[in-house]
Amino acid sequence: MEEIIILCHGDCDGMTAGAIALAANPGARIWITNPVRLDDDLKKIKKMDKIIITDIALNEKDYNITFQEMKRLKSQGSEIIYIDHHPLPEGLKEKNIPASIVIHRTNGCSAELTYLHFEKKLNWKHKLLAAIGAVGDYEMKSVFAQEVLRDYDARSISFQAAIIVQALGEIPTADDLQMKKSIIERMALGVLPSELNNLVDRALRGSQVEKLVREYVHENAKAKQNIGYILDIPTGGGFVGKGALFAATATDKPIGVCGNSIGAKISISIRRRIEGIDLNVATRRAAKEVGGSGGGHPSASGATVRKTKWKKFLEMLDFEIQKQLK
Repeated sequence: MEEIIILCHGDCDGMTAGAIALAANPGARIWITNPVRLDDDLKKIKKMDKIIITDIALNEKDYNITFQEMKRLKSQGSEIIYIDHHPLPEGLKEKNIPASIVIHRTNGCSAELTYLHFEKKLNWKHKLLAAIGAVGDYEMKSVFAQEVLRDYDARSISFQAAIIVQALGEIPTADDLQMKKSIIERMALGVLPSELNNLVDRALRGSQVEKLVREYVHENAKAKQNIGYILDIPTGGGFVGKGALFAATATDKPIGVCGNSIGAKISISIRRRIEGIDLNVATRRAAKEVGGSGGGHPSASGATVRKTKWKKFLEMLDFEIQKQLK
């Protein structure tokens, strides 16, 4: 039997992409990671027949190390399939990614791309997972996503995605990885989020927490010229994406930023309220200026910087946004 490992992101799109990859590759191990940890996680892998990486953006700061690890694993006989929909770091071309198979497209979510790659091994139920990932990642404009949302009722699929999104904000850090792996494994078997009672319970609690987050952010958010921002909303690290959106809304700014302190670093989520601003570009450049890392999508991005650089990062991000607004 082939030894296969699937590395996926721990958000709605990443988890549905991981579940789809698992359904197409029964018996594979699930490993939840993120762009900052990918290079270190690849270093831990000694040899596998197949390594599937899905919904993990290439970190502008460390992607060369990631590429070194890909080359090492390929030299040992591993097939590496890299599937992603995030914009590539500036200057990097798809052909430069040293995977065996590279599937990269920015107009669609990773769950969709994973489904389309493994489609012959899957059935119609997995289309639902791909559409759930699309809704969870605000990637519903592709032809594929539109067709599935039409054919299987966009409201029902949005309900399933909302359960995952709301529940993820409520999952404690200590339970994070094991809980997410369990959800992925069950979705791969065809179980919908609404059929997982523990997930539904967490989603309901998450909705209650979100209400408090909205109130807290409206009372405490601060603003610069183009961004509303807030640091350390009292949720234990959850709902930072929504905290960023609410910070923009509360301060009536086009961009919102929410930071979460983790040791000596701050993990940051950034969201926009208007079209025409590329947060991926702005975040990558601002983070690089302060020695951090960042990137994502035009509409949503993230960064990690040292605590001592938080204020400087906000200044640089505000500057980068202003350049785009001119």
